[in-house]
Amino acid sequence: MKYLNKLTVLFSVLSLGLFASCDEDQVGAIYSESGVTFTSSALTSVVVSPNDPTFTVDLFRGDTGEALTGTVSMTATIDDANDTPLSGCTVSSYSFAAGEATTTVTVDVTPLEIGVELNVTLTIDGENVAVGGTASTSLTVSKDYSWVSLGTGTFADNWVANGMTYNVEIYKADGFERYRVMNPYTQCYTNDDGEWGNWISLASAPAYITFWTASDGTISFTPYALGLNYQGSSSQPIYVYPPTAFSGLSAEYNKWVNSKTAQLAPYYYVPAAGGGWNNTDVDGVIVITLP
Repeated sequence: MKYLNKLTVLFSVLSLGLFASCDEDQVGAIYSESGVTFTSSALTSVVVSPNDPTFTVDLFRGDTGEALTGTVSMTATIDDANDTPLSGCTVSSYSFAAGEATTTVTVDVTPLEIGVELNVTLTIDGENVAVGGTASTSLTVSKDYSWVSLGTGTFADNWVANGMTYNVEIYKADGFERYRVMNPYTQCYTNDDGEWGNWISLASAPAYITFWTASDGTISFTPYALGLNYQGSSSQPIYVYPPTAFSGLSAEYNKWVNSKTAQLAPYYYVPAAGGGWNNTDVDGVIVITLP
């Protein structure tokens, strides 16, 4: 069993909460007028399939007595320094049947390239906005990669699994130096090879981890929940971060050892405790071998 003897505070994790206020004088208007509203001015990000690059957004109304149709306008800009507009993206009109309180519009982002993030804002046109309602909403959209299985490789998290190596399926993004390691910790936690006992939270272990070659030749990866809770507390999950998530840490130990072998040097971090285990300057912490 590993214990955290000393926690080094590296940064503060800020949680952004969304707070909605309600003006009692407007409540009756919202639900008595035949206006339309989005659920929120900011929606969660969306990842679409390259084979079907569409998604839907909900619209609501209070007065359902009659059928109602209308249009929504859209702006779509690439998330870059210039907020470059992306033409060719579309949004459908909306239609409520009589008695219907909820409907959707469909957004199509076919022109969006893989690996690029798009900022989308939708606005209800005309005078059909509910009194006190939300006329516009924004979200970010990206197009998923096309993943191709390379076959069976190996995965070892030597900090977690006491030097054990596991056979895993590895995928590669078609046309990109980006990889996914499937179910990397499942066998370890099932066997409790790392002797973690009640720290194990198998349900929160990652279904996959994604890593890629960065522009400077080092390797980066998407942060993930490790599937372990510090001291067995469900309120203190341990996360795995790349060095670039912290100020002043180098990524030089996150690298390709050879053409088939990648190593990750992560920081195992407990946000609830404000610190963790720094392995960003250690060779061979996580080792992945491609098929």
